[in-house]
This record gives sequence, structure tokens and C-alpha cells, in this order.
Amino acid sequence: MPDEAERSHTLTSAERMTNIRKVEIGPESLGVWFLGQNGFLLKTSDGTRIAIDPYLTNSCGEKYASSQFDLSRVIPPPLEPEDLDVDVVLITHSHEDHLDEATLRRLRCRPWIVGPFQAMQRVREWGISEQKQLLLHPSESLSLFGINIEGTFALPTDNTDLNHIGLKCTFDNGITFYNTGDTAYAQLLEDLFPKDVDICAICINGGFHNLSSSDAAQLIKVIRPNLVIPTHYDLMACNRSDPENFRIALLHEGCTATYCRLGYDEPLIYARGQL
Repeated sequence: MPDEAERSHTLTSAERMTNIRKVEIGPESLGVWFLGQNGFLLKTSDGTRIAIDPYLTNSCGEKYASSQFDLSRVIPPPLEPEDLDVDVVLITHSHEDHLDEATLRRLRCRPWIVGPFQAMQRVREWGISEQKQLLLHPSESLSLFGINIEGTFALPTDNTDLNHIGLKCTFDNGITFYNTGDTAYAQLLEDLFPKDVDICAICINGGFHNLSSSDAAQLIKVIRPNLVIPTHYDLMACNRSDPENFRIALLHEGCTATYCRLGYDEPLIYARGQL
């Protein structure tokens, strides 16, 4: 694993969000920032910003402090919830490290919230305004800000949420960003996952029934993305894994995707045909 000096943040939360606002995205490009765990922030050329699974507190560590599993954060949030400024929040499922009540309650922005049934049921139970909420099932799509957002299949990792989904976003310039969400492994996924996407962010931690590095590499060989980003490996003390193992597994599988491990301060500015 990388040492903590390599993982430390060099900017404040407010500075990081200011920088995200300032970054200009070309018409044939997409900006991608990693927020830790399964969290991402995407930015289009017209300035539209989308967050996926933003977990920006230590609520799991605090809520399950007496658990046998240490779910506390080992790195601080790259953004405080009050600084997160997005138009849409996409949720893959209701586990607290993906759907964080504390993060959503502390938002100053008022984004659209999109997710599957059990996740959206919780959002409603929390009393968060229903005026900007949309339900999304696997194989269903909707359009927001000119972005096609498709729910994809994901295999539940336990019996607390049977409505996991992945998310495939297709932007008006044709770029596709696919996030697997949390998913257990089954060979059937090779037929159900999207294919030939530009960017695929895939979980690799292997704990709690998620894909292992080896499982993820097998699926990437079938998905055939242009670029692959490992995710869900960095945040919780009891559930970390070394993304280098995933990079090596990709080589063993003969995957042609470009491997890209994102830090927390430098965005990926992805342009089709340039990687």
C-alpha cells in the first residue's frame, strides 16, 4: 500500500471545490475527480457537475464504533459536504458508505437525487425534499441536463439491500462513464455489464462480498473500456486493498484498457482518442 504521505491532501475542501469550478472542460472531454471509496465527481464542458456515491463524513466509523470491523476513515474527506457543489447526485445503493445521510443533509446545493428503490426510500424517510428525486431501475434510463443516465445490473453483496445498481452516463459528446457500484461476482455479469465504454470505475476491494482484484480484471477484459479506474479500496481501515494487485491482474488477463489510479487533487481530463 502507498504510504500516508502520498495519500495526504494538500488543499482545503473549499480550495478543492473552487479549483473544480475553475477547471475548463473542452467540448470533446469529461472531467473526473475521485472522492474516495466509490465517490466521483464528473464535470462536462457546459459546467454541469454530477456526484456519484459521495461519502464525505465518518458516519460509518461513528455509527459502528462498537463493531468488530473498523469502518473509520483512514483519510479525511477530500470535500466537506457543505462545499460539494453539484447539479445531480447519483446513488448506486443504500449502504451508508454510498448513501450517506449526513452528507446529504449538510449539502448547501440542492441537486437532483437519483437512485434505486431502497436508496430512494431512505432519502424520503429522512425527509429530504421529494421535488428533485428520481427513481432508477436496472435497464432503465433517464435524461438530466442532456446526460443519459442508465441503471445497470449489479449483484447485491448482502441481504440488507437487494436493489444495487451500476450507473452508465452517456454525455452529449458521446463519452460514456460506467461505475459498477458494489457488486458480488458471478459469471453472468459478463453478459449483463455494459461493453465498450470509454471509462469504467470498478470496485476491487474483495471484502464484504465485493469484486476482488482478480474478479474485476476478468470483468474488465469483457467490458473492454478504453480506461479503467480502480475504486472502493482506499477509505476504511478494515476494507483496504492495494490497487497495484488490480493493475497486475489486468496484465495477467491481457486487458487492453489503460489503467488509471486517481488521486484526490489532480483530475482526469478525459478526451476520446487521446489515451
